[in-house]
Amino acid sequence: MSLEIINTFGTVTTVVIVAATAIAALVQLRHLRAGNQITALLAIQNELDSPDFREAELMLRHDLPHALEDPAFCAYCVAEAKRERPTSDQDHVRIRQASVLIANTYENLGALVKNGIFDRALFLDIYGWVVLNNWDLLDGFIAITRATTGNETIFENFEYIAAISRRYLDERPVTYPPGIPRLELHLPRAAAKLVT
Repeated sequence: MSLEIINTFGTVTTVVIVAATAIAALVQLRHLRAGNQITALLAIQNELDSPDFREAELMLRHDLPHALEDPAFCAYCVAEAKRERPTSDQDHVRIRQASVLIANTYENLGALVKNGIFDRALFLDIYGWVVLNNWDLLDGFIAITRATTGNETIFENFEYIAAISRRYLDERPVTYPPGIPRLELHLPRAAAKLVT
């Protein structure tokens, strides 16, 4: 065997080994990214399932819409945004704190999605409708805060994920995979008159 053939064989073998190593590294990176996404998803779910978050969400749904029609609550929010620390009804304090907790949570999630730390498509598929519902509930509160401070960047990452959630849900009103048959649901008799 000539030296040229041995040299060529060695070069080809090196190229094959380097290519195999690169492919293995890419597969490993893909698995690492998937593992990171699972970890992030579990952390998000834990945050959204925490007792404080659930209680704040209930308060938003039940109390915030009425509070935003109350001039005293709006005055309290304006004073807080101006950092005047007004004395107020404890219900106003609790509703505002719940609003800030929910808005800050989605602000943080928006930053993660915007910066590619959490997969955008996965986030929208799972949380798009939740984000949009909470944005709609907090719209008035955020408007008061921005108008009072003159700062349009307050909760802008929350606004970002609400905007992409709206677009995502407008483009995909049904996210169920096509070609997969739906399962039949059985409405309880006790609920039949309530939902018609």
